[in-house]
Amino acid sequence: MPEIGAEANQELRLQCPTEEPEEVADCWDGLQKDYRGDISTTVSGYTCMKWTAQDPHSHSRTEENYPDSGLGDHNYCRNPDNEPNGVWCYTTNPDQRWDYCRVPKCGTVGTNHMCFDDLQSEYRGPQQVTESGQKCQKWTAQTPHSHSRTEANYPDTGLGDHNYCRNPDNEVGGAWCYTTDPNQRWDYCAISRCRDEEDYCFDGLQKAYRGPKQVTAGGRKCQKWTSQDA
Repeated sequence: MPEIGAEANQELRLQCPTEEPEEVADCWDGLQKDYRGDISTTVSGYTCMKWTAQDPHSHSRTEENYPDSGLGDHNYCRNPDNEPNGVWCYTTNPDQRWDYCRVPKCGTVGTNHMCFDDLQSEYRGPQQVTESGQKCQKWTAQTPHSHSRTEANYPDTGLGDHNYCRNPDNEVGGAWCYTTDPNQRWDYCAISRCRDEEDYCFDGLQKAYRGPKQVTAGGRKCQKWTSQDA
């Protein structure tokens, strides 16, 4: 029998079939508990705090307390405790404890499932800082600003013992809150809108502005237009 040459022997070697690479999911439905991606910025643009950190927000959502939920020494968005709108994180902003993350939901890829148009009366997220950076006052509090926007007076509008932005009285600019600044009674919140052209901003001379801002860029409290003092 003729000897098989090295070249022929090479051709006779059996090749193991290569395994098909697993498809990487690009969307997550439901509570998004299986999300293990590296998004680390919230829908409002805040940087996430590491789950192993306790500053600026102390918390109990640790790997020890919530095993097998994707927590660890990182700041990637996760949902260890079944928050209804999906993955979230604590933020590095001392005034904003936590916020949801914009991880795509299946069937809405290419769209923003955490956006709210029109009056934003249905917004039930955790945003607690206004668009000018003011921390929100709790709806149950009456200081520094006394008010009538309470859960008793405006039922089923998302008010309660929290300081999250809401729109109980259909303010035209969307979700808002009273602020903890004695000089700024209330302000709108920068909640994402589904259509960019509806963003609450004003170009040019800003003559159409009808918002509640009452502190100048230099931090001075505004005088009433009906006042003639000073």
